Amino acid sequence: MKPLKMAACGLDCNECGLYKVTSQQDVNAAESLVGWLRGIGLIGNDEGAEAVLKKTPLCDGCWTKTGVCWSGNCGLRTCCEEKQLNHCGECGEFPCEKYTKWVEIFVDGHQKAMEHLLSLKTNS
Repeated sequence: MKPLKMAACGLDCNECGLYKVTSQQDVNAAESLVGWLRGIGLIGNDEGAEAVLKKTPLCDGCWTKTGVCWSGNCGLRTCCEEKQLNHCGECGEFPCEKYTKWVEIFVDGHQKAMEHLLSLKTNS
């Protein structure tokens, strides 16, 4: 099992399809992203996993030197950087409106990230 590589949002990068496609060229992860990436217009309706793999890098992980993020600029990471936090769970305002909206938009796995950060907050 790989050690946790936590993003600002609380996701384990090792479980994230965007990170897996970038770091490992993982075809299964690319296939799992096809519908979502079509829906947001990053790939065409007639494109599949091969197109996803060609879009890399999609995400290098929050805390790499490149900080590549598919969205261009992750507001959660930027907020953590400005507040000098390792992740959103360290913030006194967590879970804030920005974070809650992010969870609502990206339901798959993101509720788990929020629960993880809430557990860190209550255990500290």
